Amino acid sequence: LATEHVSGKQWYQRRVRGRMAGFRSTQTHASEKAEDIKYDILEAALCHVNNHGWSEAALKLGIADLGLSEACLSMFSLGGVEIALHYDKTLNEELEDMMAQQQDDRLPGSEPPPIAHFLKDAIKTRLQLQVPYFDRWAEALSLVASPKVVPRAAEQFAHLIDDIWFYAGDESSDVTWYTRRATVAAVYRMTELFMIQDESPDFTETWAFLDRRLSELENMGENRLDFEKELENAGDLAKAAFIIARNMLSR
Repeated sequence: LATEHVSGKQWYQRRVRGRMAGFRSTQTHASEKAEDIKYDILEAALCHVNNHGWSEAALKLGIADLGLSEACLSMFSLGGVEIALHYDKTLNEELEDMMAQQQDDRLPGSEPPPIAHFLKDAIKTRLQLQVPYFDRWAEALSLVASPKVVPRAAEQFAHLIDDIWFYAGDESSDVTWYTRRATVAAVYRMTELFMIQDESPDFTETWAFLDRRLSELENMGENRLDFEKELENAGDLAKAAFIIARNMLSR
């Protein structure tokens, strides 16, 4: 076999590249380990939310439960609200798993459920998932409205709405893709706000409220084109959801 001639400079460059590759691999492993620790702390902290809220105190107790150093608090730049963001993301993923399973269980050739029924079931199921922390949910909504938290919370909410429409079978590619997401976002948020004030058994008034809002969406009115143009100019899902809510409440 021929032996490749390698100059001293080339040998050094290869050695540095090899070291950097190993360093990046070590960095990746360390980063994944840190994320695992952070996940475990957030899960442990959830056990203390009902007594201590979405707070640094709950984080400290979660850290203590795992026998870790309190220095781990430095992993949470946003503080206790990261527990709420973690829980919100976890519930979104749980709903996505449920919708995916429902899709897999559908018999070949069978018709999917009507979109209105699917949307109602998806919104209702997602809101029901957060019932274990119902008494603390108003606090969570207040915390995620903080300017430094809004970008991450809005991104998670947008993913939730996208997932709901994806599994509903939406294939639109024009402006309706955007307006449909904005309308469901508005209905979801209005129903959630209604729910945290609802004292009826099993939230029956909340589900009736949801039914009314979805019915209103099916009859948005004759100024549909002007309405869609207004949404198109809104700029983001949160603003568009506000426009939807404003129009629905003024009917």
